[in-house]
Amino acid sequence: MYALVDCNNFYASCERVFKPSLNKKPIVVLSNNDGCVIARSNEAKILGIKMGEPAFKIKQTIKKNNINVFSTNFALYGDFSKRVMNILSDIIPNIEVYSIDEAFLDLQGFKCINNLCLSIRYKIYKCTGIPVSIGVGQTKTLAKIANHIAKKNKKYKGVFILEKNKEDNILDFFPIENIWGIGSKLSFFLKTKNILTAG
Repeated sequence: MYALVDCNNFYASCERVFKPSLNKKPIVVLSNNDGCVIARSNEAKILGIKMGEPAFKIKQTIKKNNINVFSTNFALYGDFSKRVMNILSDIIPNIEVYSIDEAFLDLQGFKCINNLCLSIRYKIYKCTGIPVSIGVGQTKTLAKIANHIAKKNKKYKGVFILEKNKEDNILDFFPIENIWGIGSKLSFFLKTKNILTAG
């Protein structure tokens, strides 16, 4: 079994650690030259702000909705990333850091997976203030899908295990374009062949 640990809205979450008053308020983080949006809080997403959107195009939206705007601080984000990965390494011996805010965990030999993942999630938040979602599956791709579900559905409390006997039910409704490694061109091609879901 593999788990994918993914920090939620990572750059925005890092900014909130030192400014708790920004919890539940819209945040966007802009690229180095403050040109484009490279991170958004959930609240900013709800307002329709898209990734990569030029900052000048959303000036009115920012002003109208009192959106908090930050320039990138990669030193800060790198420090938080290192802390998160160190916590994971202390708990799980075999981890693969996939990006600044994601890591795969090899859970072979571990039992009570759900409780383990909940405790990992709790420890990361307690020690860093960064919320994470954890998806678990038989492969890394399935762990990615499980993570997507954990992040989108609050009833799972940030952890979702894609069990082998339930995979078909989930995958039959999971859009093809949301699968790890399926880009827009390949997604378009597959849809022309009437392949619409992961199932």
